[in-house]
Amino acid sequence: MKNYIENSMYIAELEQSLSQSKVLPLVKDLCYKYDLRVSQRLMISRLKFDRIWHKEYTKLKNYDKVNDINYNPKTDDEVTKREQQQSEQPREYEEAFLMNYKGIPQAVVYVDHEDNFGFQVSYTIKDRGSDTWDRHTIKSKKVSQVLKTLRRKKWQPLGNREAYGGLKLDTKDMVMEYSVDNINLARAISNYDTAKSDLTYDNKNKLAEVLESLYGSKKDISHNTNEHFKNKMKDIDDRRDTIQSVYKEVRSELDNKFTAIGICRGGGWIVGDVKEHEGEFKLENGDTVHWQRDNNDLDKFGIKFNNLIIHNTQMVRNLEQLDFFDSLKPILTMLKVRLEDWVNKNDRHEIIRDYFKHKDNSYHNNGSRWIEDLGCYYEENHLFGVDGNPFSIKWLLMAKPK
Repeated sequence: MKNYIENSMYIAELEQSLSQSKVLPLVKDLCYKYDLRVSQRLMISRLKFDRIWHKEYTKLKNYDKVNDINYNPKTDDEVTKREQQQSEQPREYEEAFLMNYKGIPQAVVYVDHEDNFGFQVSYTIKDRGSDTWDRHTIKSKKVSQVLKTLRRKKWQPLGNREAYGGLKLDTKDMVMEYSVDNINLARAISNYDTAKSDLTYDNKNKLAEVLESLYGSKKDISHNTNEHFKNKMKDIDDRRDTIQSVYKEVRSELDNKFTAIGICRGGGWIVGDVKEHEGEFKLENGDTVHWQRDNNDLDKFGIKFNNLIIHNTQMVRNLEQLDFFDSLKPILTMLKVRLEDWVNKNDRHEIIRDYFKHKDNSYHNNGSRWIEDLGCYYEENHLFGVDGNPFSIKWLLMAKPK
């Protein structure tokens, strides 16, 4: 039974739950054919209205308790309080198991109340379906039919562009938000554009004098006009220098590389390396996709950066299991203190898990996802799909020790 569970995520409770689950036959075949491994037991909540069953994932702060075969969401105050706020109608629950490939969530498997085997992914795998849940899910009474459909669709773990949705970071946002001396690249560029606009917006009589000198009377412009535009151009040059100065700092962060730590709606931590990439990217199944950088409007400043891709991934139940945990510990310790201070300054701020803050409209570093002095950056990849799905990943990027 242990062979079907991610080694680093094994606990006796998870093994017991899996061994007694109706979905075990499907798990066995998926492990054999696709090298997937179970990492977490989940709960699917279903509610019937308008004569249709609507499903979503039960959200929890501590997913470890779900691995216990005796866990009952109906007696869990955290679950009942949240779901009663959403609807007063009673809910039913089904167990499910999250399956990973190289530590990355790839599928959720379950047996529903009609005894169908279900295989759900992070993207639309069917063209037709009764709702979002259905379009993300292959289901059948028979395991063999589920596997036959996967073969027909040429499904492979991390085998298409959509499957990398949680592993590809929006680098442009990351670069534009980095601050130096309380000014980020976005603001620096905005200031530069404003300064250029001011050349023609104000003092139009001075501009008319320059144009008359160049193309009309050829008379020398006055000293005042000359000094005015001389100062304006110096201001523009200074603002351009500021852009380069800010980018130089963020470029050094990107060149230094990052360690990525991710969490999803499941247990454990996803850990990997971060690399820049542009152009053809080879998928696990040998196919390639093309990812183009989205910063052509910055070429005029000589600013170029590529997509960030998380790779060399693994999953661990505790970060202390990592061979290189000692190298992360100093920054993690300082980050923990910083977040606790962030929470104390505002009652609405919430730490959802060690080192991870709740997303709101006021990030803890002057509105930025960066904590520059620690070399840390937060990014959240919301994948379109079912509410509470375990495929969306919150990432913490930590600068590697120099």
